[in-house]
Order: sequence, then structure tokens, then C-alpha cells
Amino acid sequence: MIILQPFKEEDFDRLISWISDEKFLIQFAGSKFQFPLSHEQLKAYCAEAKRNIFKVISKESSEVVGHAEVYQIAEDTVLICRVLIGAPQHRGKGLGTALMKELIAFAEQDLGIKNIELNVFEWNLPAIACYEKLDFKKVPDGDRITRYGDEHWRSIRMRLTATES
Repeated sequence: MIILQPFKEEDFDRLISWISDEKFLIQFAGSKFQFPLSHEQLKAYCAEAKRNIFKVISKESSEVVGHAEVYQIAEDTVLICRVLIGAPQHRGKGLGTALMKELIAFAEQDLGIKNIELNVFEWNLPAIACYEKLDFKKVPDGDRITRYGDEHWRSIRMRLTATES
């Protein structure tokens, strides 16, 4: 359904075009970037060694449909973050679930890591349902608060620990 390929400078403008406003940037990237997203910010982001950054390509159309990252936060743990199915017409078609499966496989097979974590805003119920379907569990005391204007968004930490086969 999808293929992961390295995110490169030639992909910057596409990602920037998907980020319509500051609120959406925070939903997508937390505090990692400042609005408006720029080439300079993305160059610095891509230069960080522990980040495995991908563009997401539809096998069906060969079109780039998303963005995602697997960030190594400890020797035995990665964080799946900055997951986005870019254009609205591609959302709601199962690409997010397919993408998560590919990111999990990358962490386990390519990096040899079994502890996979992510953060999700508590109001993002479709994403939480997707992650729970893939056996992610909420981490007790893993919540954080992100501020946007007068709003306070609770972020939930979730973890998947793969079993040895």
C-alpha cells in the first residue's frame, strides 16, 4: 500500500505546502518547528543523526502522500513522530495504519529495536484507535501538556513492546 523513502531537500516544498497554519504545524510536529516552516528548519532537522525521516509513497499511484519519522531516543527505544498523511484526499483510506505498520517494521527489522513509543493528542481519537489496534498501550504518567494560544492540549504517551518470536 505504501513505501518509505528517505526525506530529502527536494521534498521540502511539498511538506511545507501541507502545513497550512501554526496550529496544524503544532499538531504535526509539537514544538520542533516554528511557523512558517522553512527550508532552513528542515535542513537542520535532516542533519540530526538519530532521526530516520521518510517521505511516504503510495504504491498504487507512486505519489508522495505523507511524511513520518522514527527517532532513536535511547539505545533500545525509538519514538515514531511527525506522522502525516499530507493531502486531505488521501486521509481516511487506511494509509495511516499501513504507514504505522511500515514504521514499526523499520524499527524492529532495520534498527533491531523492540520498544516503540509515540505521543498523540488526547482529542485525536482516530489516531488513538489506530495505535490501539496495533497494540500500542497508554503509558501511565506519560502525559504532557502543549500550549497553543489559550488552549492546553494533553498529549498521551503510548508504547508498543514487540514480543520475541
